[in-house]
Amino acid sequence: MIKTEIIEALVPLKDPALIAMLAHFAEIHHYKKGEHIYDVGDMQKKIYILWSGILRCYFIDEFQTDITDCFMTEKGLIANTPEVFQSKGETPSVVGVEVLADAMVCEIPVKRIILMMQQYSEMVGLYIYCLHQSLEFQNEINNKRLYLPGSKCYEWFCEKWPEVDRIASNHQIATFLGIRSESLSRLRHQKRKIRLGG
Repeated sequence: MIKTEIIEALVPLKDPALIAMLAHFAEIHHYKKGEHIYDVGDMQKKIYILWSGILRCYFIDEFQTDITDCFMTEKGLIANTPEVFQSKGETPSVVGVEVLADAMVCEIPVKRIILMMQQYSEMVGLYIYCLHQSLEFQNEINNKRLYLPGSKCYEWFCEKWPEVDRIASNHQIATFLGIRSESLSRLRHQKRKIRLGG
């Protein structure tokens, strides 16, 4: 698949000239499981748009513990924090992105995007669309984590990301759900027993 087709599939733009321009500056990268697209403290100099695979966003708390912020499996999700546009990719990131399953990611330089936003109104509309997408994604996650009890929250997690439940570690899922690893182990064990009819 050529870059233009990937951009057309990932980015809701109507102007073929803008799609061609983005495709010209875009790069398609393949990441292996365990690699980091960027780490805490790195500069987010590119916009990272997921094409395939599984990503985990995380931050480091005051105890230097790795805490999962979210998982990404849906094609078209942007693996950047919103301030990347305000800082033009020149502020150290407070989050990192790890590859949980081999991923293909479309990458476009932040400065190119900002320049195009200054020149083309449709690009500003794209920026608003991306912010809205990110806000909806985080709202869904935060509403479930804040208002559901641990067992129900884990049920929601398994429905939303069954493929993540199969490959992520107890620590990665437990820190995302805000429950203890021991509690998650019990929930996962109960789920396996039900699946096996035991």
